[in-house]
This record gives sequence, C-alpha cells and structure tokens, in this order.
Amino acid sequence: MGPPYTGHARHTSNISHSGETGRRSHPGHSALTCEEARRTARAVLSAHGVVDRDIDAALLVVTELVSNARRHAGGTTAFRVRCLPPRAVVEVADAEPCFPVDRPSPASVPGRFGWQMVKGLAERVDVRAGGFGGIGKTITVVLDARAADEGAAAQPSRAREDAGRR
Repeated sequence: MGPPYTGHARHTSNISHSGETGRRSHPGHSALTCEEARRTARAVLSAHGVVDRDIDAALLVVTELVSNARRHAGGTTAFRVRCLPPRAVVEVADAEPCFPVDRPSPASVPGRFGWQMVKGLAERVDVRAGGFGGIGKTITVVLDARAADEGAAAQPSRAREDAGRR
C-alpha cells in the first residue's frame, strides 16, 4: 500500500482523502468539476504506485462519468475512488434515477460512445438505484490498477482483452 495522501480541493465540505480513498459527498448537486475529480483519482492511484497506463484509463472513466453527471443530472452527489492494487474502484452518484442506456450511433454522429468506452475499459460496471441520500443512482466501475512493482508493464489489461467479448 502506498503512502497516505492528503489533498485539498476547491470545495472542502465533507471531503476526505487517504492512500486508499478519495471521496467527495455533498447534499444535493455538487460543483465537482472533471478536473477536480481527475486530480483526486490521479492522487489516489499515484499514491499506490499504479502504472501510468492504468491511471490514464481510470482518468478517462472518471471524466466520462463526472461529465455525464454534470450534463444530465445537474452534477454529482458523491464521488469516490478506492485503490488496492491490482484493482481500483470509481464510484459516481447523481440525482438522476435513469440508468445509462446503450444507444448505437453511426460514427458520423458525434457523441454517444462514452458509455461503451467506460464498459470497454472496465473489468466490471454496476449501476444501482440510489445515490447520496437514497435518490438517483450510483455507478461503480472496477478497473485495473496494477502497481509498477508487480510487473504491470508486462501484463496486458484484462478489460482490454475482454472488451471484444461483451
């Protein structure tokens, strides 16, 4: 386990960070930006020595989930990153009760590929009803978070290998 991380964010109410968890919870909608969420995720994963390739994949997932919460649900109601190599868990809750939907779209139409990208990068994705305060939904994504000292550079990502089987 990596060293503890203490961080600061613009909105400091109910925020805690440790070597294992970066969490933000707010009653109602949060003004959490994608940049703040990425910074938290990067700090937690880096504190555990996670390889850059897995950090990059996690940051793509964090950006997609937080930006969708901002765009479609008025913001996040909770955000958490946990890491215990070789896995990391990202959780994003919002107040919108509707679950994400796969909507095929021709390549010529912009957008509508983010949810497929999240599922392709993830080892597992769960969506459950109820977010912060029991309203909305929580999306939980399990990702590879291999530490450099585990020989991660030589190991292919399981999510990328399985992506074609979904």
